[in-house]
Amino acid sequence: MTDSEAPKAERYSTDLLKIPGMAFEITEPDPKKRIEAYIQAYRNPEMAHVQTFDLAFMRDHITVVSASTTPEKTTAVFEMKAAPLFTNRMGNMHGGAVAMIHDMCTTMAAAPLARRDFWWFGGVSRTLLITYLRPVRQNMDLVIECQVLQQGTRLSTIRGEMRDKRTGQLLSVAEHNKASINFVEAKSKI
Repeated sequence: MTDSEAPKAERYSTDLLKIPGMAFEITEPDPKKRIEAYIQAYRNPEMAHVQTFDLAFMRDHITVVSASTTPEKTTAVFEMKAAPLFTNRMGNMHGGAVAMIHDMCTTMAAAPLARRDFWWFGGVSRTLLITYLRPVRQNMDLVIECQVLQQGTRLSTIRGEMRDKRTGQLLSVAEHNKASINFVEAKSKI
């Protein structure tokens, strides 16, 4: 099959942006409140029937502590407890759960930079590199610190660090490279 014969990927419609938790609340000027609104969208009663990989984490387990943006730096800090839901039989947080937490937190850290037609949807992951330094024990209180290192028109790089809240010990580090996507206007259903 040649490239010209290959089926074309379906473009994402702007209808997707109406789903709670899909787009950042770009009308909210306060960086922390913007992230809180994004988290709150996962608690929307319309989402009660939805069963997705990230839903329980976003709905029940993550809190934004602070967020700020200046021309030089955009950061966000989150807290959570390593609930049994995210652990393996050894009593440590599963590596896949650590990756998902870094994925979601680094994505939310970019929310303060979003505006209409510029990263108002958190984008898609191109690479997510996690370096696991120490085990995350069940019920450990965690702090996830994120910083947007670069955000251009199409690509973004965001760093995350997960720490033990009690000791400050570094547990894992993430580098998340994201791509923005363009949405096509939804077709009229008339």
